[in-house]
Amino acid sequence: MKTWSHRLLSTFMIVGCVLLAGCWSSSPIEERNLEAGIALDAVSQQTETSAEETDQPPPKKQIRRTVQFILPEAESSLGSSSQGNKFYNEEELGVSIMEMTRKSYLSNQSPAGFHLKTIVISSELLQEVPMQELLDFYLADNDIRLSILLVISTGTASDVFKEMVSGKTPAFMLKDLFDNRSHNSSIVKPVSLAKVIGPLKSKSSFVLPNVITIKQGIKLSGAGVIRGKTQKYAGYLNETDVEGLQWIKGDLTGGVVKGTDSRSHRDFVYEIKSAKSDIKARVHNNEVSFHVTISSVGRLSESFGLDKKKMDRQVLVGEAAIIEDRIKDLAQHTISKMKKMQVEVANFGQALRIQHPGLWEQLKDNWDQAFTSVPVTFEVKVHIEDSGASTMTVN
Repeated sequence: MKTWSHRLLSTFMIVGCVLLAGCWSSSPIEERNLEAGIALDAVSQQTETSAEETDQPPPKKQIRRTVQFILPEAESSLGSSSQGNKFYNEEELGVSIMEMTRKSYLSNQSPAGFHLKTIVISSELLQEVPMQELLDFYLADNDIRLSILLVISTGTASDVFKEMVSGKTPAFMLKDLFDNRSHNSSIVKPVSLAKVIGPLKSKSSFVLPNVITIKQGIKLSGAGVIRGKTQKYAGYLNETDVEGLQWIKGDLTGGVVKGTDSRSHRDFVYEIKSAKSDIKARVHNNEVSFHVTISSVGRLSESFGLDKKKMDRQVLVGEAAIIEDRIKDLAQHTISKMKKMQVEVANFGQALRIQHPGLWEQLKDNWDQAFTSVPVTFEVKVHIEDSGASTMTVN
């Protein structure tokens, strides 16, 4: 009996040692080139070889793939580590993402995509190549995490990954910008690779955050729209459009709204603490309309008046009404923009599908077009609950 116990104990010890030793097929992290970001751009006509020169049918659209790799810590620490580059960029041309990925092995030691943070796609490329084709490889690759953020750029996507702030990695900087949503109402909710699978399969239109380069670095600026039927770029929503869109969807986590008293011409700023939206689909004689109820609670964070008590009830009620009108204007402006672009990206289709599934089945194949003639009304309720530490302006 003791012999069997000793044998069993020995077996457990051997198995434990093997498991604790880790994966014997792994590579040391310092020997892997970790991908931080990928940019996809259209190749200019001058770069492409014309069909006349090759006597071949017109080739598929060529893509420029720029990969941002993180330099291993040991290598980046040589010399002035605080000021030196912590990354390098590598470019490949091709018509297949998989082909370009394999090309990188010719000049790169063991590239790894499991730390990839962001993919930036130029709007120019998305006008010619459907989103599904560009993402097919990343959706199928086991090394790629579905939490990667997708971003559009109305400029050159690879410019986003150029060094503009010494010692900073642009791919990480871009991801971190979305942490500022609690302070700014014109930053679109981040969209991960996992979140686009549904819209792509159902051929529903959706938005992606747009990033541009500025002198000081990079900036989130509005959003790009992907048309459901074609899965291509449909147009641009500016920061005001995005603000209205977020009020409609109830996606706000913070930000401010500026108001002006029409009688006194006094400006003030409403800071958003919370925002909710409820979309009701109404059907009468098989005709659809929507009513959106938006509610928000916030504070009066800045007031430029010198002669009024900030917490006076009548003053607060009047200022809340001004903010309500401003929010309604923003929402109606966004509705007009969507109808002009012939896309619906504000969850109205989702509300109709849930509340009236039978009618949705009739309209879903041409919903973007059908939405252009659908009436939308708004009801906005704003409550100003406080005005900061002081209850009175300076006088």
